[in-house]
Amino acid sequence: MLDTVEIALFAGLGVFFAIGLAVLARWSKTRPALLAAYALIAISFFYVGFAIRAENSGTWTGFEMSAVAVFGTLAGLSIIGSPWFVTAGLALHAAWTLYEHYFGSGSAFAPAPFVVANAGFDVVAALYVAFMTLKGKFAKETESAAPERKLAARSQNRKGAAK
Repeated sequence: MLDTVEIALFAGLGVFFAIGLAVLARWSKTRPALLAAYALIAISFFYVGFAIRAENSGTWTGFEMSAVAVFGTLAGLSIIGSPWFVTAGLALHAAWTLYEHYFGSGSAFAPAPFVVANAGFDVVAALYVAFMTLKGKFAKETESAAPERKLAARSQNRKGAAK
């Protein structure tokens, strides 16, 4: 178990990486949910790598691959459907990681600093995707509520002018 300073330090590192995800999403003009979905899948596979070096690696690898299937399904559903799937996946992954790999029996092979940093990343990334999803929803509602623009008088008389 880590002490309070180490928890704050490693959780802050996870927050830093989540901010990096947000900056990358803004810079590349990519949907934040898409990048977060790829990150969720990648992070899930890290635990498979940790399980391979466990004492009972066959059982743990199968167990972690089941987690990859669950979180990968949520990530995949967000890629083709609603971004709320990856938000739920990130939030569930943070809770699962702390429950299984920090307090539970998975702590035998998963490094505690990585687990805490991962939880910090998951929580902040989930909040960012939720914020951007809600921001986009409210922006669409205000655009549809805005009155329709009319063309100038001379443009309305042109042949093929939009109405």
